[in-house]
Amino acid sequence: MIEAFVVTLREGVEAALVVCLALLTLRKIGRPDLGRALWGGVVLAAVLSIAAGVAIKLTDFDTEGAVEGVVLLVSSVLVAWLVVWMHRHGKNMKKETEEKLQRLSAGGKLGVFLFAFLMVFREGAETVLLLVSVDFTTDSVLAATGAVAGLLAAVAIGVAFMKGSLRVDLRKFFSVTTLILVLFAVQLFVAGLHEFAEAGWLPAGETYMRIVGPLMKHSTLFVIAVLVLPFAFLLKKTAPAAAPGANEAEDRKLRAQTRTEAIATKAFAVLAIGAIVAVGIAYSQETKGLVLSEPEAVYDAAPEIVVPVASVSDNQLHRFGLRAEGKLLRFLVVRRDEKKDEFATAMDACTICNDWGYVQLGDRILCRNCVAEINRSSIGEGGGCNPIPVKHERRGGDLVIKLDALTGHASFFKTGQQLTVSCGHCGMKVAVGEAARVNGKWVCPMKECRDASGGKP
Repeated sequence: MIEAFVVTLREGVEAALVVCLALLTLRKIGRPDLGRALWGGVVLAAVLSIAAGVAIKLTDFDTEGAVEGVVLLVSSVLVAWLVVWMHRHGKNMKKETEEKLQRLSAGGKLGVFLFAFLMVFREGAETVLLLVSVDFTTDSVLAATGAVAGLLAAVAIGVAFMKGSLRVDLRKFFSVTTLILVLFAVQLFVAGLHEFAEAGWLPAGETYMRIVGPLMKHSTLFVIAVLVLPFAFLLKKTAPAAAPGANEAEDRKLRAQTRTEAIATKAFAVLAIGAIVAVGIAYSQETKGLVLSEPEAVYDAAPEIVVPVASVSDNQLHRFGLRAEGKLLRFLVVRRDEKKDEFATAMDACTICNDWGYVQLGDRILCRNCVAEINRSSIGEGGGCNPIPVKHERRGGDLVIKLDALTGHASFFKTGQQLTVSCGHCGMKVAVGEAARVNGKWVCPMKECRDASGGKP
């Protein structure tokens, strides 16, 4: 959300300023009649930019693993190029815009139309490409919200600039956003390498994934950077002195303008504090949810593990466990698609993060170590940070897993972990090694419960 906000704010402000400067220039050269042609180019550029974004979504672009990494790396280069371009041309943007428009206005409506279209479409195309990479790292709804908020803020700045009611320090604005975009480029580059690591194309260990993974997924660097924006004094602090001999009306206008800017500055500060609190709450809530639930114990005496399909058909991630090879081995069963009767079975571990396990938060399945989001439909395929796949057989209403298929991956699990079960009679939790399986129920060691079970273990 934060990345999307700043991308659309930055690109939107640049486009808005170009349009505002163009309108002012047309007035200056006595051709306000060309304003409609200019707005026509702006509207067409905006429509085509949105259409490009929709087309990317409708093509169901593959965002998994290495493909995602390539797009992120290309996007990081694009952001870096944008920063360099703005550094070279930002100082002379007003002058260049005026000179170019004066030349084109001589050609009438078509020249002004093409000028507006090309200038705005360039920003729109860059925005679409950048938002594709943003959508890889944030929830789609949040990314869309941030993008809309950034565009609205950019329009507000453009209108205020046009009206002259807000004295935006453009030099400082572009300096601050340039710094943020540099951090964005670094983040995209590291995120691209991280996706290659998740896909298994680059070597990565458990410690690396634990440090870099959450940093990329939670965009910590970017959140810290963008929260500096409201405190970067984008509004000029010093009110200009009234011109000598200014009348009372001009003096009142100047005082009103100063009050407006003071209110805007305070509002920015309040919003920034609110954003900091919101980010902190959201982060704490998400990390609080990364707790491994207790696995459901299965009986490991038989050569096969049987899981009834009816017990795992609720689109939730189901965790099971058994004692084998002197360890607690956990495995997962999940419905791959809520519209299809297809199930996946996998170890609750991966070849990179080992036995940290996975949790489900809402519809998202996350690795507890690196916070990588796992595509539900890809579970059972393996690779990168995906759970290690385990073969199963469908027998009527049951999923059958060979015990050997589970014990073959015991090396990814640590020793010393306990598996507990609840007694079917008294409800007491005991280690599975101390319990007995009687008539399909777990029974604790107490004589009363063993006698009540109606049979011998």
